[in-house]
Amino acid sequence: MEQVLLKEIFDFSSLILTAPFHYLVSANQRVYWLYLLMAILLAGWVFIRSPVARREGAIDSSLQGFRQFIRFCFPKKIFWHKSARTDYIFFVINRIAYPWLIAPLIIGTISVMELTTDYLGKLPFVAGILGDAGFIDEIVFTIVLLLAMDGALYVAHYLLHHIPPLWEFHKVHHSAEVLTPITVYRMHPIDDLVAGSLGGVVMGLVMGLFQTLYAEGIFSYTVVGLPVGLAAFYLFGYNLRHSHIWLPYHPIVSHFLISPAQHQIHHSSDPVYFGKNLGFIFAFWDWAGGTLHVPRKREHVRYGIMHLDPNTFDTVWKLYWSPFESVGGMLKNFLKR
Repeated sequence: MEQVLLKEIFDFSSLILTAPFHYLVSANQRVYWLYLLMAILLAGWVFIRSPVARREGAIDSSLQGFRQFIRFCFPKKIFWHKSARTDYIFFVINRIAYPWLIAPLIIGTISVMELTTDYLGKLPFVAGILGDAGFIDEIVFTIVLLLAMDGALYVAHYLLHHIPPLWEFHKVHHSAEVLTPITVYRMHPIDDLVAGSLGGVVMGLVMGLFQTLYAEGIFSYTVVGLPVGLAAFYLFGYNLRHSHIWLPYHPIVSHFLISPAQHQIHHSSDPVYFGKNLGFIFAFWDWAGGTLHVPRKREHVRYGIMHLDPNTFDTVWKLYWSPFESVGGMLKNFLKR
């Protein structure tokens, strides 16, 4: 009995400690190896077209070109920067804690869907009104669900930037002085709770509505457990958005899809770009909301937060605790009025 208990404790501990490293081999995670590989291939396309490669003749010599490309993709000054090293540690700790401490607090999509279905199912003029779902219905549902998710993330992101207490927590993400694919996980747990809960509520409402409208329910199209549109988004260069590699889209496309370059501008420390390009996948939310910025040429972006003391978020502990101190100070000032 004691041996079985010790084995279970050991297995549980191993599962927790190795959780962050499962992300590389889990296709539903943003840093899955295939998504990273596709980002590297796109970076190769950017490299070949770069003035540096042409000027130094890297594309004329396979060995020289490969070495130059590796330096282009993985510069030590970025991937070994203090900010990046903090990200790596923060990622490991956050990913260990997320399933046990953060995820249970997020308002779940399934729970909201079930509540919505239970409520709407009691309305005779709604339940099953569209009959059985067909192929076109499922395509429409898949698209609507993706739009609902993305719209909710835009709203959440807007709130994180424009509600002062929430901005104090979102500052953690923007305090990164360099960007690597791991920077996407530089999110305070409160940040995750806000975005995750709003997304869960909106998607749950949409799913509950569609499940009620069709007599036998309806299915959406997924790939490896992800909405097909989201999987495609991850596959085609998602990881370049948190990187130093400048990849813009044509200005017309940039009004509909957020390019890696547009998200890099979002991380700019220049106050002019504060709250710009808040969209996750689609840019038309920003276009409609007046928060869109489309780059017309190469912009050299300095990352971080203007006028912020670099020591504010220079350790993992400060990433967790500093926002609470700031919000506490705001609360004290409010109560003194």
